[in-house]
Amino acid sequence: MTREKFPPELHAEVLDRDRMCFLKRLDPNHQCRDRFGNPHRSDDRRRLTLDHVKRHLALGIAKRHKPWWLVAMCGYENNRPPSKKTREAERTYLAMLYPEHWR
Repeated sequence: MTREKFPPELHAEVLDRDRMCFLKRLDPNHQCRDRFGNPHRSDDRRRLTLDHVKRHLALGIAKRHKPWWLVAMCGYENNRPPSKKTREAERTYLAMLYPEHWR
């Protein structure tokens, strides 16, 4: 998988907003891991990555570098296909924060 680079300001903006791995919000027992499988805290900003979220299942992803398309996520899970439950929770979260972009 190709690792995408984000502008540092955008990375910081999303991490400031989310404050932790999105999956920890869904499951308090979630153990964050880096892309190599090493455990880390869910709020370790140095190790969190950004996950692009598709607006609709049928649409391809537009790699737009905007906070309303991104959530903070640990690298291990971000390098795996998301479950339908995770993706729907991400969409709901982002639509709540940015309704003007998720209509």
